Amino acid sequence: MKVMRKLVWMLLAVSMVGFASCDSDDDEWIDDGGQGSGGSDEGGVVTPSGSGTYADPWNVAAAKENQGTDYKFVKGFIVGNIPGGDLEDAQFAPPFSGTDVNDNPITEGTNILLAASADEKNVANCIPVKLTYGDVRTGLNLITEGNAEKNLGKEVILQCKLDKGFGTQCITATYYAELNGETFGSIVETGGFDVPEISLADVLDMFTGTAVTITEDKKFVAVVISDKDGGNSTSLKNVIVASPDNSCGITLRCTTDASFAAGDKIEVKVKGQSLERYNNNGALQLNNIPLVMIQKVGTATVTPKQITVADLVANINQYESTLVTVSGEIVAAREDGKYGDSTKKSHTTNTIKDGDATIESFVSKYSAFCGETIPTGEREITGIAGINNNKPQLNIRNASEVK
Repeated sequence: MKVMRKLVWMLLAVSMVGFASCDSDDDEWIDDGGQGSGGSDEGGVVTPSGSGTYADPWNVAAAKENQGTDYKFVKGFIVGNIPGGDLEDAQFAPPFSGTDVNDNPITEGTNILLAASADEKNVANCIPVKLTYGDVRTGLNLITEGNAEKNLGKEVILQCKLDKGFGTQCITATYYAELNGETFGSIVETGGFDVPEISLADVLDMFTGTAVTITEDKKFVAVVISDKDGGNSTSLKNVIVASPDNSCGITLRCTTDASFAAGDKIEVKVKGQSLERYNNNGALQLNNIPLVMIQKVGTATVTPKQITVADLVANINQYESTLVTVSGEIVAAREDGKYGDSTKKSHTTNTIKDGDATIESFVSKYSAFCGETIPTGEREITGIAGINNNKPQLNIRNASEVK
């Protein structure tokens, strides 16, 4: 019977190849191979209800009927999770568990199952919910110790994005949740941008070493300096912006893939956004910012700063997420002398050397120039200054900026 169910799900997935998965990022659903405990109860058919607002949220049936929408509210009961990528392995009873791709036990789940009743055991009557990284995931998942006792069978209200995943209807991003009298994340206000302006420098000053949620209802203006066409990033969700005078910058970690191009001048609303360092040792970013909080208002040109590698390394916090040009030689990490892995199986870290000064230069496996050969000798190298694992980096946007 299990083999037959698996065949049915495979056929369903094939029939839906035109739909997007829940995410296209490196931090996609984890194939964590937990023990299946999916029940076979038929459950009752629920009539769609609600209007998708906070005051009148959709129920699970209505959520399934309103795929392709964003920032809507859904209400239901947390009844389980999916430890891997197969719906038939859904878990409806503790202990909830799973392992990562290296077979290490995971301590925080990445998804839950939502149903119309607290005792639902049929996965076909549920909707999978991807828990966006942060407070919502930490608070709602069932794998973190103590969470199952608090959350299983409890009603939750979500503000979320609805799209396709697991070959079926899915909630693919979660911005806000109310559960057990607690709130997680922040409600995304989808109103206009007619709010006071603040400088990007003033936004950066709000960060004092630990994550902070911005409470001011303001916006800042910046220019996109990352190059989506060059592709030197680990995710299409990442957009790097600098102030118009290139005096400071920041990474915008969006909740969904962004399409902003280098030179786009944008406004970014900051209320409710989390200002933090990635993994506490990486890029300073506004994390999990919905695209509705960003709008393009024009185009602009950012002039790179001419500095030395030694200056960049010594003052990386000053130059982080700005556009700079240095003189130096790129020392290839690969024996074939190419920027990166042309088979696009792994990332590469080269070295830029200027005399005794050196700095890492990251090349993503997704970059458009992976297979190109690095020119030898000293060059003028333009790129985006960054920090990863507490180390300074200078990451080129495309091969044409090595001259």
